[in-house]
Amino acid sequence: MTRKHKHNHTPHPQNPQKSQHSHRPLHSNRRNRGQFPKPNRTGDRINYHVLKCRPIINQNSPQIQHDHLQVLLEIDSGTRYWMTINIRSGQDQVLYSIDENYQHPITQRILDANLLQGFTALDKKPGGLSLDYIREQLVDLKQMDELQKAGDPEDEGIADMLTTQLVNVMRAPDARLFVFGSKFDDGARFSSFDLDIGIHDIHMNQGSKGAHASSNGIYQDGALLAFYPSEHRWSAVFLKFASQAEKTDDAGNASS
Repeated sequence: MTRKHKHNHTPHPQNPQKSQHSHRPLHSNRRNRGQFPKPNRTGDRINYHVLKCRPIINQNSPQIQHDHLQVLLEIDSGTRYWMTINIRSGQDQVLYSIDENYQHPITQRILDANLLQGFTALDKKPGGLSLDYIREQLVDLKQMDELQKAGDPEDEGIADMLTTQLVNVMRAPDARLFVFGSKFDDGARFSSFDLDIGIHDIHMNQGSKGAHASSNGIYQDGALLAFYPSEHRWSAVFLKFASQAEKTDDAGNASS
């Protein structure tokens, strides 16, 4: 299977002696404290937002905690947030697509919206900025690559690949990151960043079964999109769980 992302062999910001893209993480921030945030929201519904920001990559960020990669984010005013990204989930496998030259009409809609930095609430409807992997054909679900199985402590390749994408944004002064997911406001107790406000559910948010079915919905999918104005280029990271259905009904529930 051909992957769309390119390996970046520039020096890693936390270890200049090693290349940025390796099969294991070059940072050692494995704190393993807390669980992923349980945000303040009604039931399990997605508190859908997009966060326009820049990532912070340093000795403290990113961190690997349990099945998540946690990353500091910042806007020009100096306000900081953080995001937590699933790199595993129990025994469920995570699928991914990384496209460093992403082309889709959604990118122009994002530019036309001229979003302010920080959080913007989204209305979970078609025609705007709300993402739906299936209905807007944002990514070919059948071509997504499979991450390592859960429970392999020696293999964190996805953490390194995601960090590479974030480093690329950080190193381009004019680049901006658009994080789509669920906003939370009680996150300080779940990481060492000591920041309450952040974003998670940065993956497909429909087609789940069992305990996670209550969070299903359409036009509320998570992703990482980055724009590089000087290069006239977008990059995109899409994530989903292997157990999530590739077809869903109007409520976002799995359908045959």
